[in-house]
Amino acid sequence: MTSESEGLELPETVKDVGIAIGSVVVVFLLTFVYSGNWPPMVVIESGSMEHDDNPLYSEPRYSHIGTIDTGDLVIVKEAEKEDIVTYLEGKKIDYKKYGDYGDVIVYYKNGIETYEGQPVTPVIHRAMAWVEVVDKDNGTYYIPEIDTYFYGKIELAEIGLGGGASIKNLQNSGYITKGDSTGNPHPDQLTHYDITGAQVQPVNPSWIVGMAKGELPWFGLIKLRVTQPDNYYGAPPECRTMLWFSMIFVLGGPVLAGKVWDTYQDRRAAESKSRAAESKSNLKEAKQIRQKEE
Repeated sequence: MTSESEGLELPETVKDVGIAIGSVVVVFLLTFVYSGNWPPMVVIESGSMEHDDNPLYSEPRYSHIGTIDTGDLVIVKEAEKEDIVTYLEGKKIDYKKYGDYGDVIVYYKNGIETYEGQPVTPVIHRAMAWVEVVDKDNGTYYIPEIDTYFYGKIELAEIGLGGGASIKNLQNSGYITKGDSTGNPHPDQLTHYDITGAQVQPVNPSWIVGMAKGELPWFGLIKLRVTQPDNYYGAPPECRTMLWFSMIFVLGGPVLAGKVWDTYQDRRAAESKSRAAESKSNLKEAKQIRQKEE
């Protein structure tokens, strides 16, 4: 007598879907363990870190792998202050991430994570320098990477504060941050405001979600296509093309691999059957020859 559990057989499609979902869950859990953040990845929603048409950088490869572009999924790893290398420090030691010196960090403007009950989208920009506010009232600032004091305002072309651009009235010590794109010639602390309309201050380490430590290019474009079509179409066209090639490979690859494997197995079975038949025929011929000789 066969039990109900022994007679229950799941369709192959259901098994394949279950394995695929399980694999995705395992990957996300491993990424979470590595990053220490949940979710462990963020979708890049704007082009503020893109290097296209920027005279400061060589033009990205067609795939755009190695730079942060609209629609990339970026792994965000927890980081302490001592883990983060600024642009000025990276330039000294030749330390680069995502096509330029220094680390790229994810942070909340002025530490505001929610507003009126709604989550606030964090910013992903490069840490350019650390500034110490020595005397807030008198406007005395110190940048340790270059061992320089500034009085009244900070002007430093290396971090986007040249040609008369400057920052002042800083309220706290923290990181000066800036996007890589041509649309971000100056630091966030000069041009950006938080959701309440206040000027963005130097990024306190407590406002930092983590630093970018890996990317899954193009696949975040799927989300943007549904939720933010304008940003999707604003992504580099090469990235959109690479996404569809990747989708074809991801979806069609297993099917093609299965077909190739089945063909291989059928060929092996046919060859094995042919060899068995040939062996049987040879034995029969040998037996007939022996009978004639007798």
